[in-house]
Amino acid sequence: MESITFDWDNYLTHAQAPISSVEFFVSLALTAITAYVIKRVYVKFGQALSNRSNFGNIFIPLAMTTMIIITIVKSSLALSLGLVGALSIVRFRAAIKEPEELVYLFLIIATGLGCGAGQLKITLIGIFVSIIIIISYSYFAKKNKIIEEEIINS
Repeated sequence: MESITFDWDNYLTHAQAPISSVEFFVSLALTAITAYVIKRVYVKFGQALSNRSNFGNIFIPLAMTTMIIITIVKSSLALSLGLVGALSIVRFRAAIKEPEELVYLFLIIATGLGCGAGQLKITLIGIFVSIIIIISYSYFAKKNKIIEEEIINS
């Protein structure tokens, strides 16, 4: 019986998943489109007091950058281990003033992660269900605010 050995050194330095150019550009385009839709939803339905338009301008580049990083990392175990080490020393310094901003940042990062990992269907379904919930919540919150104002004024 022949013994099968596994070369860990070769695996760690040369293991790569093939990345199709067509898949990459489709994922990149879907990431940009989805991030743009999230930006429009945030600007129109967001309740943050800060300048929503300026904050929303980072959504597309953040989603696309996340998607590119995940695409690169999923193709190489060595890169993913290096990225974990590099990111462990980097801290996010921007102050998040309102929890709503964090929710939208998570949506944008989820878009980049899902599209970068090649999980397009589940990512698009999840994001658009989230958007529908956000719009519904905004509608009912505005309706409740109007009712409360009418009660106060009468």
